Amino acid sequence: MRHRFKKLAGALAAAALAAGLTMAGTGTARAAVTPPANTWAEIFAPEINANGNIMCADNRSSQAQLNNLILWHCHGYASDGTPQRWWFRYNGPEFGTGIPTYRIVSGDSSYCIGLDPNRVNAGTVAGSNLVQESCLSNLSIWQLQPAWYSPDPNNQFQLVNEFAINHVPYAMEANTFLDTNGNRLIAEPYDYGNSAQWFALG
Repeated sequence: MRHRFKKLAGALAAAALAAGLTMAGTGTARAAVTPPANTWAEIFAPEINANGNIMCADNRSSQAQLNNLILWHCHGYASDGTPQRWWFRYNGPEFGTGIPTYRIVSGDSSYCIGLDPNRVNAGTVAGSNLVQESCLSNLSIWQLQPAWYSPDPNNQFQLVNEFAINHVPYAMEANTFLDTNGNRLIAEPYDYGNSAQWFALG
């Protein structure tokens, strides 16, 4: 647990430094976030911290396909932290743009973060819960777009899926700004200015 907070404190300090450097130097290139290739990472929500809690994407210890995903206080390094361990599998470049795409696999269930197929089929994706979906589905293919308007666009990103309906992009979003356990992760239209869609790796 101590290791967890130490790592996040370092990450937040680095984020503050990077933000300062970005502001200090005009025209500085901003690199896209590249997830680790051979280990898991936590996905935390830097802007969802009103009461000082650091919240991570969590599969609720469920082994069920279509189980809803939530935010929970970060404890990926603890013995019970498996629901917050995510593996990024490179899926290749998106056709036509060359943007890298990933499937994000739960270390707990082996399902991937995905859009709800029932809501996709009904055409009602906006506001729907993100779920554990088959890693073979296009609904589990994601881009890590830099969070350009965040305090740290070099390290913060938005998870964007545009493979559901006519390439309309939907992003992972915290349902509310409350840093309480059980805050739902939902799909909403991609909005680079929406801080509820900004995430980082821990």
